[in-house]
Amino acid sequence: MRDGTAGPEIYLVKRSRTVDFMAGAHVFPGGRLDKSDASPEACALLAAGVGGLQERLGEALPPTRAAGLFIGAIRETFEEAGLLLGTLGAGWAMEEARRAVASGAQFLTLIARLDAPALVPWVRWVTPEVSPKRFDARFFLARAPQGQEPKVDGREATEGLWIAPRAALDRWEGGDMQLAPATAKSIDMLCVYGSVEAALKDAGRRSPPVAMPVVWQEDGRAYISLPGDPKHPLPDVLGGTIRRVQLEQGRNRTVRAA
Repeated sequence: MRDGTAGPEIYLVKRSRTVDFMAGAHVFPGGRLDKSDASPEACALLAAGVGGLQERLGEALPPTRAAGLFIGAIRETFEEAGLLLGTLGAGWAMEEARRAVASGAQFLTLIARLDAPALVPWVRWVTPEVSPKRFDARFFLARAPQGQEPKVDGREATEGLWIAPRAALDRWEGGDMQLAPATAKSIDMLCVYGSVEAALKDAGRRSPPVAMPVVWQEDGRAYISLPGDPKHPLPDVLGGTIRRVQLEQGRNRTVRAA
């Protein structure tokens, strides 16, 4: 996130149309946890160590596993968006380091320090059991590092943009932007904040909520219900206004929760 002239903005990347999941959709930088993310070598690069990261996630995970989730988020953000929450090793420039990683160099070998405390756990999404591909994804908030400008990798992500949360949702509703329901809801949750600092402070005061959408059909139409929708077993633990999403001809749109 960054503070824009009219309020906070988020950085979204557009996935390549050649990838096998959510092709062409706008997403937050992110990806899969690598085994090396939770390695002793990776944890040794954390400026503040692994202490407290498990508690911040609010999950019963081994400390190194919890640290790996933070490290994986930092690594993926660097690879996809060119933003580094940390410090490169001596002699490395940002573009040079990104080219090295794209050519097969190990991310950890280029790093002097990783700044895990810059990431604040935001929400945890678990895909429904009926999904053909299932994910257990942690979303983090972070302020864009000062003096760095994002740049997509050109492979998995083909475009990137800074945009206000409300403007992103308006484009989605208008059919000009494709968002996964979990991404749309996570953006919806950010619309209430007047600054990045306010969002970070609020996220830091509570454990990240866990949400699993409920998928159902009625009159030949498919819907996804989120916490707070009468069709969902959980009350509203997320905030925002989106409660129900209709899946329509390959795109999603919000509908009123009856």
